[in-house]
Amino acid sequence: MSTPVKTRERLGAGDGFDRKLIAPLVSGAILNPINSTIVSVALVPIGVALGAPPSQTAWLISALYLATAVGQPVVGRLIDIYGPRRLFLPATALVGVAGVIGALAPNLAVLIVARVILGFGTCAGYPAAMRLIRDEGRRTGKDSPAGVLTILAIATQTIAVIGPPLGGLLIGLGGWQATLAINIPIAIVAFVLGRLRFPRDERAPGKLNLDFPGMALFATTLVALLLFLMNPHAGSWYLVVITVLAAAAFTVHELRHPRPFIDLRVLGGNVPLLLTYGRALLAYVVSYSFIYGFTQWLEDGRGLSASTTGLVTLPMFATGIVVSAITGRRQGLRGKLVVAAVAQLVACVLLLTLMPASPLWTIVGIVLIFGIPQGLNSLALQNAVYRQANSDDVGTSAGLLRTFGYLGAIVSSAAQGGFYGQRADTGGLHHLAWFLVIASVVFLLVNVLDRTLARSTHPERHPEMTEQLDPARTALLVMDYQAGIVSRVADDQALVDRVDTAIADVRAHGGHVGWVRVGFDDAEFDAIPSTSVFARMVSPESRAVMHAAAPATQIDERLSPQPQDVSVRKIRVGAFTTTDLDTQLRGRDVDTLVLAGISTSGVVLSTVREAMDRDYRILVLDDASADPEPGTHEFLTGTIFPKFATVLDVDALTKLWA
Repeated sequence: MSTPVKTRERLGAGDGFDRKLIAPLVSGAILNPINSTIVSVALVPIGVALGAPPSQTAWLISALYLATAVGQPVVGRLIDIYGPRRLFLPATALVGVAGVIGALAPNLAVLIVARVILGFGTCAGYPAAMRLIRDEGRRTGKDSPAGVLTILAIATQTIAVIGPPLGGLLIGLGGWQATLAINIPIAIVAFVLGRLRFPRDERAPGKLNLDFPGMALFATTLVALLLFLMNPHAGSWYLVVITVLAAAAFTVHELRHPRPFIDLRVLGGNVPLLLTYGRALLAYVVSYSFIYGFTQWLEDGRGLSASTTGLVTLPMFATGIVVSAITGRRQGLRGKLVVAAVAQLVACVLLLTLMPASPLWTIVGIVLIFGIPQGLNSLALQNAVYRQANSDDVGTSAGLLRTFGYLGAIVSSAAQGGFYGQRADTGGLHHLAWFLVIASVVFLLVNVLDRTLARSTHPERHPEMTEQLDPARTALLVMDYQAGIVSRVADDQALVDRVDTAIADVRAHGGHVGWVRVGFDDAEFDAIPSTSVFARMVSPESRAVMHAAAPATQIDERLSPQPQDVSVRKIRVGAFTTTDLDTQLRGRDVDTLVLAGISTSGVVLSTVREAMDRDYRILVLDDASADPEPGTHEFLTGTIFPKFATVLDVDALTKLWA
């Protein structure tokens, strides 16, 4: 659910992105990357100090990502509902607590617990950033703030650059414990910045209206799957059974729940977003295998120290920063992902050539090539989710992107544990490299064959209008917001709230409001020809529901039509064909229509076409319209409607009045 208008208006003055938000956004988003990269050079020292082989220290990677994979979508959903600030502050405090526990850990078990807490603590940073970026985009009317997204990507890349050498430095100064203690000052800085600069969440918390059973089933599915991946053998077959049963129960529950934790109907109808999650899984399998697996080989197989290993991997992250900076403002996604896939494949093939005596220049060359996908993949995937996700679920969608990334990290960790065994030797590296070559080939094919990437860079959804709206000649048409239709919409209260905001805005500026509903009297039922799609309504059951006097055909009780409003009842899909709507509007000198309706592919689409033929200027409220198929809604509002109308959000409407 989107943040209230009042909150967004307080974010900053003027029409640009509020720059004071950048520091807390970056400080939260880097919490996870810095812990990922620092630990990459600490695994071997930790194993030596605690007497644990790579197969056991791999749990330090998996523990963090297991917690984060489960927690990201949960926290993302909470952020969408209750706002970023309420989740960001306690989460960053948890990061500091994890730093204390980790620095004092006496054994591997306690250290793993600290990493789990750290995983939950870092869950809020990225979804909070994406939520605030989306809210700022709505406030400013700039739907795709490429500059801000690029800053976020470069910041995480920069931290990745600093991570390995910083980890080596910390280990040299204070041992591996210092790589955990560093979280304490970082968490304090993030907490203070968030408290001072994040806008207050003005939505009252109220009663928690969350899908707790859905969250529990989701967590059970992930935990069982990931535990099996960490130790796949015949004795773990029961984990596969638990995974399948929990996944099936989760699917059934989410499809039936009125306000699901993860709206599977949205995901099912949004093929581009699903494909983005799939490519994220593949990309991060390779990325994390290189960051952790290759780094361990440098220390164990090549014999480099932790500090030297950090310096050797530095060019990869530096290259990633340069690539992100050069390509960040380019809108295309497909080209970035294809180039990243090719570079990734080349680098994985070159890993097969490495030997214990391989010269450093060869190793640095491979590291540089890996820097190309490091810079392209994260930026392209981040931009893809921003464009493809439903605007009101961007926090959840961003969390799911990270979840699939962490699934890739855990698959990578399981592969390292299986291929390396007691030590990260050259034979294990080559087996790991073959696995990565296969993953890279699949990643390349997905990007080459995925035609939705070309459509994901859809036309600007909120184009600026060169003319302001004259309230006296503008009418908001609220279409098919009747009890029997609204009740079928997922999260109907949020939809009703948004259209009610639009109604209040139009009334406050002196514009007209029109109500359109569908319903039949007995004679109209009898007159429906057998060739009509409405013929199925002639059954007694349908007549009872769709009769003009039935409760289901009345305007939803949460909305309040006024006596002076335009009101029509139709007996077909469009608002004009079977009504005197055009006559009423022309009688009020209306020449501009603002449309909100259910469904987008029904009454909205038909009315857009009819209004166009009648020479009205048309605006469509994207977030005050809905469709049973979310993918259809996205396609119409992102590709079809912009050819004939201005597509905008409710919040943007208020800026257009003369």
